[in-house]
Amino acid sequence: MRDAVLAYIRQHNMLSPGDRVIVGLSGGADSVCLCHVLWSLRESLSVSLCAVHVHHGIRGAEADRDEQFCKGFCEEFQIPFECVYVDVPTESLKTGEGLEACGRRLRYAVLQKAAGERGKIATAHTANDNAETVLLHLTRGTGLQGLCGILPVRENIIRPLLGVTRKDVEAYCEAEGLSFVTDSTNLSTEYARNRVRLEVLPVLETLNPSVIDGFSRMTESVRPDAGFLSAYALEKYHELKTGDALCVSRLLSLPESIQARVLKQFFDEHGGKDLSALHIEQLLYICRNGGQTILPGGIVARCRADRLEFPDSTQKAAPWEMPINLPQKEKFVKTPAGVLEIQKLQQKDLQNLHKELLANAVDCAKIKANLVLRSRRPGDRLESRSRGVGKTLKKWYNELHIPPEARERLVVLACQDEVVWSQVLGTAAPFLPDAKTESALLLTVRSEGEEHE
Repeated sequence: MRDAVLAYIRQHNMLSPGDRVIVGLSGGADSVCLCHVLWSLRESLSVSLCAVHVHHGIRGAEADRDEQFCKGFCEEFQIPFECVYVDVPTESLKTGEGLEACGRRLRYAVLQKAAGERGKIATAHTANDNAETVLLHLTRGTGLQGLCGILPVRENIIRPLLGVTRKDVEAYCEAEGLSFVTDSTNLSTEYARNRVRLEVLPVLETLNPSVIDGFSRMTESVRPDAGFLSAYALEKYHELKTGDALCVSRLLSLPESIQARVLKQFFDEHGGKDLSALHIEQLLYICRNGGQTILPGGIVARCRADRLEFPDSTQKAAPWEMPINLPQKEKFVKTPAGVLEIQKLQQKDLQNLHKELLANAVDCAKIKANLVLRSRRPGDRLESRSRGVGKTLKKWYNELHIPPEARERLVVLACQDEVVWSQVLGTAAPFLPDAKTESALLLTVRSEGEEHE
């Protein structure tokens, strides 16, 4: 296996003579194997090695055991060792992240600090991890980029074991007499990745015993295509960008796959992250029809006069309220937060409506009192059908990482003190249309001056 890893490192130009390599050492079989292989290849590669163990402050005595094991392993092979403590539970409470996501972020931050500007970070991802990642991406409706799986090289992060399987790793540890520790959480099906590893992949292996290799071949074949499309989209992005805006007409003249990549690049450069396919659809919708939408992080996107831009939304808006009477004759209602477009729909219209738009439709028959358009109030609650729970708008906004200064800009439609509809969150479950609905209102917030027919 050592020769296979060396060939994979050279195939992907992971290391150069003189490189300093930081190995993320957890104590598990994969990281022990990685550390030992790189240690045995250090002279052939002309690199130096250092192992870093991150203690997450989660698993008590078991985590302490892992730390001591890693320390002893490095002492045996005279590998420089460092242990860094992070408090994942406390940090996750502050940020609202899950423990797994928070732990990953803090772990990579530690490794990056240890690597400095010129060091390389080696992680112990195997072909099995790659297959699991692709399967998880597929369950979320991934595009081409998600089919690329785990990249062999990403900036200064390298994955030397990505060309070998977990069985190869276990065989190597046995042949070299290497002991390792097992994280008890790896056996818990509470985590999605563990369910894929313990339940899904074994079933796929009954269909094809070489399914892990199959995933590896697939990811290797699609990466060049994805790379070409990304490079082409970046070229077009620079052509379309004028100052802090994009030319919408030229954007819409591009192939759809390039449009999506250009929009993601534009969003990323404005400090955004986690732009999903649904958010891209939101952006394309306002590009075609005008208006504005709220993206992850509370970033406001606005389209007008052939320009897509992210206007500054850091100033907190004052509370406001205005009545709205039904039946509403005006199609557009000006509010302090923008223009609300109201479209009257019949049952036949609802049947052909995109699910994103349907989530912003209100059944007229379910409204029993006068409505008001207003900004959010303390204690406002909304029941979400898609998530099956009711929470305060504050909690929903926290989960969506919408900053406080952006929340007062979001429009709320209320019936007395009950929230009927909220911008970003959509219509509350009790007011959504159903098979018995005769007429409904479709609500869309637009920018000032965009009352297009």
